[in-house]
Amino acid sequence: MSCNSFTNERCFFRSRGRAFTLVELLIVIAILGVLVAMLVPAVQQAREAARRSQCVNNLRQIGVAIHNFHDARRILPPAYVGNPSQTGTAGGVSFPDSNGNGPSGFAWGAILLPQLEEENLQARFNSKVACWAPENLPLAKTRLSVFLCPSASGGSDGFAVDRGQGDAWNPTPSPTHFDPELVFAHSHYVTNAGVHQPWGRVTAYIDFSQPETVVSGGTASQAFIDGPFYRNARLQMKDVSDGLSHTVFIGEHSSLLSNKTWVGVIPYAVTCPKPPFPSACNSGGALVAAHSGPDSHDRPQVIIHAPNNPFGHTDEMYSEHVDGANTLFGDGSVRFIPEDIDPFMWVSLSTRNGGEIMSGEAY
Repeated sequence: MSCNSFTNERCFFRSRGRAFTLVELLIVIAILGVLVAMLVPAVQQAREAARRSQCVNNLRQIGVAIHNFHDARRILPPAYVGNPSQTGTAGGVSFPDSNGNGPSGFAWGAILLPQLEEENLQARFNSKVACWAPENLPLAKTRLSVFLCPSASGGSDGFAVDRGQGDAWNPTPSPTHFDPELVFAHSHYVTNAGVHQPWGRVTAYIDFSQPETVVSGGTASQAFIDGPFYRNARLQMKDVSDGLSHTVFIGEHSSLLSNKTWVGVIPYAVTCPKPPFPSACNSGGALVAAHSGPDSHDRPQVIIHAPNNPFGHTDEMYSEHVDGANTLFGDGSVRFIPEDIDPFMWVSLSTRNGGEIMSGEAY
């Protein structure tokens, strides 16, 4: 019998059997929603794993570059270079500042460009003038993927460097930009200066290779820059007497917290925390470096900032990976440092010649 009308009872029930009810449709939609909710975190985790892998590969490439540089020059690259006794003006910026920063100011990343397959870029820089000189500024904006961690969300396309109004040790909390603006490329990696912050030294101790006399409670002590990287350093691998496998060379610093660069350091420059981090600005050297603390100037407090310290010091290592940050050790290995690492273990890993005894893998 043909079926051409719902007036026929058999046709009516046959037609109903071919369709979904509203309840069934809602159930299917709900199931699909649950499946999507379960799938999205897995996709996000997979993407973060890929980003973290790229970040690790960047550090490994930087490690190879450092070793190749040392093989060719017999020294490690310094955190940055500059003549603290030279006076003058370049690109509208006078020098030196109270921390002894001056030309050329080029930092470790710019120094390593040939070892990172960027020979042509380094050749175009004029290393005989300041890194912030007008002729170098177009090149200083160059975005290099080897210095960028894909997990960092605070910026990767360059930034206008902040200028402080105070001295090196107590920079203004309300900096301005240089006039005209000086824009440098981002880096999401920084060098390790050790326990004490070189950018915190007073003018009398701007030679970072010499100890600083610090008086606390009437007692004088000597504070050394004991990490493998600082301004004008001429260290060799053999100077890392704690062992290359026990000494942090490079670590992450996300631009979510503060801006860093591979290019160099400008006199009177500062790097400041971004909201909501409550920490203070730090002067120019912290644009390219971090330290572990406790700094000699922090007395009587004991301030140690392991990676991802929630206070957000602009001179700590910091990443947006869950639970810690990737670090490059002197032997070229890349290891993940948990944010809950024992603070004094972190201090030990940050010194090049502290003589600490490492008992197994304590991190």
